[in-house]
Amino acid sequence: MTEIERKLLNIVQTAFPLNARPFKTIAEKAGITEDTCLSHLRKLADKGILRTIRAVIDWRKTGFSTTLVGVCVASDRIDMVADEISLLDQVTHNYARDGERNLWFTLIYESEKDKADVFNKITGLDGVTDLKEFPAEKLYKIGLVLDV
Repeated sequence: MTEIERKLLNIVQTAFPLNARPFKTIAEKAGITEDTCLSHLRKLADKGILRTIRAVIDWRKTGFSTTLVGVCVASDRIDMVADEISLLDQVTHNYARDGERNLWFTLIYESEKDKADVFNKITGLDGVTDLKEFPAEKLYKIGLVLDV
């Protein structure tokens, strides 16, 4: 990765401008032209380094809630169950792990009914033997910025 690509990644992950020409603003901060900026960002996207540029929303301030969920899944069904869970719009992260609870995901929901509906869908999947919710008691950190 070039020095300018590192600089661009540092800018877009911390201070994406909300104006009519955000890439021009980013380019000016990086000391390059807008076309050069876009070219570098496209290359980073093509390499899979830059996956997306999007808004980060504080769901708590919109009336939504989040919870961590651990699921026990038969080992021969974990890929199928993980794929089904990943299709749900309310799921943000979904990871296989070692242990009895071998599939973990984060769920964003608007109401207790919405959460219950999702839990019912998941517990009805073939191979799911248990599901347990682990709601946050206190938020210590949210967001990650890597100095690349």
